[in-house]
Amino acid sequence: MTNTSAPQNNNWWLTVIVGILFIIIGFWSLFTPVSTLLTIAYFVGFMFLLTGIFEVFSVSTSNNNWGWSLLSGAIDIIIGILFVTMPAGEAILVICFLFGFWVLFRSILGLGIVLSLKNSNIPAIANTPKGVIALPIIGMIFGFIFLMSPVLSGGFIVGIFSMAIITFGIFELYWGFFLKKNS
Repeated sequence: MTNTSAPQNNNWWLTVIVGILFIIIGFWSLFTPVSTLLTIAYFVGFMFLLTGIFEVFSVSTSNNNWGWSLLSGAIDIIIGILFVTMPAGEAILVICFLFGFWVLFRSILGLGIVLSLKNSNIPAIANTPKGVIALPIIGMIFGFIFLMSPVLSGGFIVGIFSMAIITFGIFELYWGFFLKKNS
């Protein structure tokens, strides 16, 4: 027999505390953009470092592409070390440029996908609205703007990060009070 009642949790208040903490962190990051960007930059550096270490140690010589995996892991380790050892100002600048290049690259990729879909033999794909092509073009414009203005790029990164954290905090508050109501 399945239980279809609402979830029960006597520790609902922990979820509320987590929500409050996330909201505080979200607003703190919004009002301290330099610290937030530096934290994000170092986090990205540590992620490159860990990814590289895991990739190097997981290389299997039975895989035909083991050399490429080893090279990729080594490059990730080097990038990670560079990120975590560079001065704060440079780390922030690099993360802003990295974001700009990422937006530009993904937008160019999106434009290629849209253009290739036009020539598809599948009618539903070939008849995609013509306005869809504008989306990757807008992304490319943003990519160039972010590359030309690291300050704008940094502000955008901090804004998106902060709003995501605040939104998650609001959800946790809602969920905590939902659990309390149904306990």
